[in-house]
Amino acid sequence: MALSWISVNANTGSIIADLPTLRVDGALKRTIGRYESQSVTMPLDGAPLNWQTATRKKSVFLVALGEAEEHEARGLPLWGGMVTSKEPNEGADLPMSLATAEDYFNDRFVGDETFFTWPQNDIVEYLVNKYAATNGIPIRVVKLPGANPVRGRTYLDAEDKTLYAVLDELSGVIDGPEWTIDWEWVDDEKLGLVLYVGARIGAAAPAGLGPSSWFSLPGNVQKVSLKDGYQRGDGANDVMAVSSGSADARPQSPRQVASFDGRPKIEFRWSPSTSITEISTLTSHAQRALAGMKDGTVALSITAIRDETDPFLLGDDVGFDLTAPAWPDGIKGTARVFGIEITDTTITPVIDVTDIEGIY
Repeated sequence: MALSWISVNANTGSIIADLPTLRVDGALKRTIGRYESQSVTMPLDGAPLNWQTATRKKSVFLVALGEAEEHEARGLPLWGGMVTSKEPNEGADLPMSLATAEDYFNDRFVGDETFFTWPQNDIVEYLVNKYAATNGIPIRVVKLPGANPVRGRTYLDAEDKTLYAVLDELSGVIDGPEWTIDWEWVDDEKLGLVLYVGARIGAAAPAGLGPSSWFSLPGNVQKVSLKDGYQRGDGANDVMAVSSGSADARPQSPRQVASFDGRPKIEFRWSPSTSITEISTLTSHAQRALAGMKDGTVALSITAIRDETDPFLLGDDVGFDLTAPAWPDGIKGTARVFGIEITDTTITPVIDVTDIEGIY
C-alpha cells in the first residue's frame, strides 16, 4: 500500500495539511540512536492551498502514514522528517530536504549539568525533557524495563555540547542506553513524538518460539546484499579512546586489543567526547568500540515486499532463510534489526549478522 503524507506543526504536532502529491526520492530510513536525512519532491499541481505554511522550514514535520488500523483515523505513522531546506525553481515541483526528529537534538545545547550516580535512563529523560521538550518539539520519554546502570556525568555550557552529542556519548559506553524516537497519535488531529530509552530497543525472539517476522528467498525477499568490510573507521583490533588535554597530559584509555585472528595490528583512536576526564569512562567507550570493530562491518540488508512481510519494529529480532549463489546451501538464522528502510512497496531491515554462522 502506498504511503500517505501529512504536514504537522513542529511545536504542537497538530495537522496542518494533507500532502497527496509528495514523492520520496528513495527509501525512508530509521536507525537506532541516529538521525537520518531524506530528499522529497512535491508537485505543486494538486498541493494544498496552504502548501507554503505546510512546508515551512524548521517549522513542520512531514510524516508518512501507512495503512490505517481500526483505532486510527488516518494511518499508522511510520516515518517523519523536519523540513530543513526547500529549493523552489522554475519548474512545477518543489524539492525539499528532511531530517528525522533525532536531528533536532543537534539544534539544542546542554547547559551546566552534573549527575552523580544517576541511572542512565533517568539522565536521558531529564536531558530530553529540559533541552528538547521545553520550548521545543512535542516529545515524551518512555523508559523501558531492564538494566539501568548508574553513571556520573558533568556537562558545561562552555563546552558547547549538543543534546545529540551528549546522548551519543552516553550510549557509546559498554552497556550504555539505546534510544530511538517514534511517532504516536495523541488524538485524531494531532501527532506526538516518543523517545524510547533502555538497555535494549525492540524485542528479542521468545525462547523456543523464534521470531514472528521471517524473510525468505525464494519468498517475500526481492533483494539481498551483504556488506562485509574492514575499512578504516569500520574495523580495528587495537582501540584507544582519548579526550582533550593540555601539553603532555591527555586522558586516554588503556589500549583495548582483540585476540589474534590472522590480521596484523589495525589501530583506531578517536575522541568520544572532549569533556571526558575519567579514564574508566574512556575505557568503557574503547571496550564498546572494540566489540563492534574487531570483526569489521558485517551487515545483511534484505529487501522484501511490505505487504507480504509480518510487522516488526526497530530493534526486534527477525528470522531469515536465504538461498542464493553466494550461499548455495542456504543460510538461516535470527538477527537483530538496527535499521529500517521503507518505500511504498518494500521494507528493508538492516540486521547485525556478526554472530550468524553460514554466511560464507
